[in-house]
Amino acid sequence: MKIVTQKVQEAREIYDYMSKMTFPYNYVTDYKTWGKSYLYDIDGDGRTLFSELETMGAYSDRKLVGFIQFGKTAFGFDSNGEISDAVSYPVIRNFYFPEEQTEVGYSLMNEAVNALSDGSSDRIYAFFHYFGMSCYARHGKLYMGFENIHNLLLQSGFSVEHENVFYSSSIKSEKNSVVNLNWKDITPGNQQYCDFILDETIVGGCELHFLEQDNIAYLRWIFVNDNMCGKGIGSKCMDALKAYLFSKGITRFDTDTALTNRVAQHFYEKNGFVNEGITRSYYREV
Repeated sequence: MKIVTQKVQEAREIYDYMSKMTFPYNYVTDYKTWGKSYLYDIDGDGRTLFSELETMGAYSDRKLVGFIQFGKTAFGFDSNGEISDAVSYPVIRNFYFPEEQTEVGYSLMNEAVNALSDGSSDRIYAFFHYFGMSCYARHGKLYMGFENIHNLLLQSGFSVEHENVFYSSSIKSEKNSVVNLNWKDITPGNQQYCDFILDETIVGGCELHFLEQDNIAYLRWIFVNDNMCGKGIGSKCMDALKAYLFSKGITRFDTDTALTNRVAQHFYEKNGFVNEGITRSYYREV
């Protein structure tokens, strides 16, 4: 099988390719929404994610059999974890090829690594969580179902950086709660912060990402104050949050947490979230 690797000229090819794939956060979306996310994505506060972004496709008999999307981020995080325009990362954002066609994967990987190894950074990242596509709630990690991609990354010198557990919950009805919600203004990237209020006191908070799909929301993080832990307050907050979402027509509520965070995993599972599997990010020294 002869493989030709070249720049992808029509994003529609990638959309059609990805529409046939299955993983928990591959939400169904129309081409216009997907295309904006794929090419011109922003983060929750409206910052453009990438200053450079390129897609290479692998073709067999003019048919797309795999692709890799990579580029340089428009910002990064400084030593204090604060967002900085002075920091940029070379990132492999998306990378997929058929399980039985490893040669396709290596051909695409070589294209991306050669382009990103320009001396501007001592690391190349793959599936960097923060820089994922917004139509997938910016969940940028690689799902465990793609073992062929995971194995090729490891064989190409990448190491696993972080592992998360992906959770999903179906909201089928409202559940009464004594907790009230105080929502802040929604951001340009469709994220919204909320205070949890009990007996006129703020007891915690959360931040959600509202997707273009009307029935899906993604929980970016949630917390209750340290002095409230172990008293069932967190579950009451979750009940209030789900009731609010249900009233807005949202029936699917997803989130993720670190594989090492057993406390958070117990909390989500106790509150009706289902473990959908592990997702991973990677890095390679250059």
